[in-house]
Amino acid sequence: MKRIYLSICASAVALSSFAGGLLTNTNQNATFLRNPARDAAIAIDGVYSNPAGTAFLQEGFHLSLSWQAAMQKRQITSNFAPYQLGGDDNGSKQFEGKATAPVIPSFQAAYVINNKWSVSAQFAVGGGGGKCEFAEGLPMFEKMVGYTLGSQMGQNLPYTLNQSLIGEQYFYGLQLGGTYKVIDKVSVFAGVRGVLANCSYTGAITNISIDGKKSADYATLSQQAAGVAQQYAEAAAQAQKAGLLEAAQQYAAAAEQYAAAATTAGKAAVMMSDYQLDCSQSGFGITPILGVDVNLGKLNLAAKYEFRTKINLENESNNSANVDALLPTYANGGKVRSDIPAILTVGAEYSVIPSVRVAAGFHYYWDKEAKGSAIKEGSNTWEAILGAEWDINSKWLVSAGVQRTQYGFADADISDLSYNINSTALCIGGAYKFNDRMKLNVGYMHSFYGEHNVAGAAAGMNDIYTRKNDAVGVSFDIRF
Repeated sequence: MKRIYLSICASAVALSSFAGGLLTNTNQNATFLRNPARDAAIAIDGVYSNPAGTAFLQEGFHLSLSWQAAMQKRQITSNFAPYQLGGDDNGSKQFEGKATAPVIPSFQAAYVINNKWSVSAQFAVGGGGGKCEFAEGLPMFEKMVGYTLGSQMGQNLPYTLNQSLIGEQYFYGLQLGGTYKVIDKVSVFAGVRGVLANCSYTGAITNISIDGKKSADYATLSQQAAGVAQQYAEAAAQAQKAGLLEAAQQYAAAAEQYAAAATTAGKAAVMMSDYQLDCSQSGFGITPILGVDVNLGKLNLAAKYEFRTKINLENESNNSANVDALLPTYANGGKVRSDIPAILTVGAEYSVIPSVRVAAGFHYYWDKEAKGSAIKEGSNTWEAILGAEWDINSKWLVSAGVQRTQYGFADADISDLSYNINSTALCIGGAYKFNDRMKLNVGYMHSFYGEHNVAGAAAGMNDIYTRKNDAVGVSFDIRF
């Protein structure tokens, strides 16, 4: 039985951590896993979600150390009758990928200087990371390399191939900023985040065969056909000299026929040669950030705007020539724009009673304005979040929340390497306060995904995309 092995973490096929937009991870502390409505929270994890709110923390140094792990499955059900040429009985195949990120660290720190000023810093993996393995490959490669080659050779011929492709992508973010309390109830924040992008892709498509023949076989056929074509061409010339015009025409026609066969077999030999991918990408960008917090006692309101992050990824590659032709994005010396879109977050948190708080938030991503974005014909991404917390007593807290993420992918924007699916994430967890200065947070999130059905060019051809996602995490907060 044919086996295809594939492991890839490319731009949208990478483990898109836990929550957020196409390249933005809005979950940068395990506290998010127990309650995702953090956009108006007055807490140390707010260094990311509500940096303007750090002005309302107690004076002193605050630190949060966080660990998370995420597990994700990606499924593509591809209905394509020509899969039968590759050994599939009914022309429908299930492609499943398993993605894992066992260690996702982050920290947030803030120093509240006095009743007016605070400074803050944080480090987190803002996007990418993890490893994704597809044991049966991806539909796009089987269609391009298997079926397409057989069709180009004049008829639908049986094919086989093996795949192995490994990729990693990390967007590291280091954020620095300051918060100033304009008046007792209003504070503002200004800061920047430096984003370092590192990606690497290595792999191959090998052992390609069409009608039981491999690249070397078609190279031999090309040479043989070219030799026969030359013989007929010489015979045509001789018949022409001898005045045998009808024979000369017949020989010339045969020469053209064999020459065309030689060209077809030669192209097949080149296209069926092994595909070798070896590419590293790196880039750097700066994200300016502004925030505001309005503290009205029981009600806290907050907003944050992150500007678009311009990132040029530059390739260092040692690919085979056919990979550069098939995937020019990864050619040596090339530059690929991979901007992180601008994002606006707004939130509110209200204390119903001193021990119970409810919160809501909204995120909007300007995906279509970000150069290199996968969304070109669709619409921008948005998220809506609800959460609640209950202090059971002075030590224990329980919390839960829900987040709806709505991506704007049109069918034309979807590909095997670039898709996200609308989801609803449920979060639950709690916290234990050792004392007034130390707290432990634990959380778990499960995401429920819908499906995106992309119809093919002919009746009965379609690809159905979906995902599954789980994340767990622990964070430790301390105040000095």
